Amino acid sequence: MADSEISTTLSRPSRRDIISAALLTVGGASLNSSSAAAPRDGGTTDAAIIAWKAWRTAHRRTLALCRKQQRLESELARRIGFPQAVLAAAELPSPMRITSLRQFDELVTDLPSLRAQRDKVAAALRAHQKRWDDADRALGYSTARQEEAAASDDEERLIARLLESDATSLRGLSLKLDVLIAVGADGAEERQFPWPELRRIRRDVADLMQLHRHNAAGCI
Repeated sequence: MADSEISTTLSRPSRRDIISAALLTVGGASLNSSSAAAPRDGGTTDAAIIAWKAWRTAHRRTLALCRKQQRLESELARRIGFPQAVLAAAELPSPMRITSLRQFDELVTDLPSLRAQRDKVAAALRAHQKRWDDADRALGYSTARQEEAAASDDEERLIARLLESDATSLRGLSLKLDVLIAVGADGAEERQFPWPELRRIRRDVADLMQLHRHNAAGCI
């Protein structure tokens, strides 16, 4: 195992939870709302509603997988602890937790007298990493992370398809806006606010307004 590999990256909070929380605060598209689960027009003709239903299913799957891998990571941390070595030396005011050789090398820059302990620290990190890896294989944590990542990629594609779809009802337009607001509120992926999608939705609004005016004129 290379020095750079002797570390474990902590998983950050998933954007799935952020989007789900945002959807519960915007109008009309809460995943648990009856109006969202059964759009009033049945969703048989509006491409936006059809795309939204596909995205909602994918979102639920991704969220479930995300929570699974978070639960497994917590279990690993409880059983094994994140790989680390404890370095005790007279040069240090108290024992220090070392989580990677990179961290150790940075420490040695200021305290070169500790360099002789590098092999000892590396061996401790490798041993702890092996215990982590063995428990990981038994629990299926890495597999769950891979499944969540694949589901997340699929969901991203469905979000793009939804935002590119043509809304032909105000319900479909509302669902597009709800998802767009939720995605725009998520800063975890450093996504720039989606102005192109907003412009497309604005065109949807203009088209629907023109259709309503046409229908209204036909009723006179």
